[in-house]
Amino acid sequence: MKPDPEYLKQLLGAFQDAPSPTTDLTELQEAGLSIDDPKFEFHMMLLQDGGFVESELSTGGIGLSKSADGHIEWSIIPLRLTASGHEFAEAMENNKVMTTLKDKFVGASIGTMRDVAIAVLKAEIAKHTGLH
Repeated sequence: MKPDPEYLKQLLGAFQDAPSPTTDLTELQEAGLSIDDPKFEFHMMLLQDGGFVESELSTGGIGLSKSADGHIEWSIIPLRLTASGHEFAEAMENNKVMTTLKDKFVGASIGTMRDVAIAVLKAEIAKHTGLH
């Protein structure tokens, strides 16, 4: 499975649209995401790996447990976007970023997607503000 920019945009947006500083799986499901979808598991793990999402619990993790036979279980724990996660989410809302990712970076890693997204957003900001 490869990272999907549209799915990442939806997932990051659900975190940003949460009514409080943290969210949980119940709220993410209410936002239209299915925790039973393998894409959800995959992208949540990538967001955790990249340091974009973290738990407020001292034990860390994102509430995912997987048994030896592949059975998945999610715990309802408080999750939040990190500062880097918010920056990534903001960039993913930009149409030029999404077009660039879908046209030129299909199948790119989440780290590459983030780097491209931030670079494109900064270029757009510079173009509209005269900052270079």
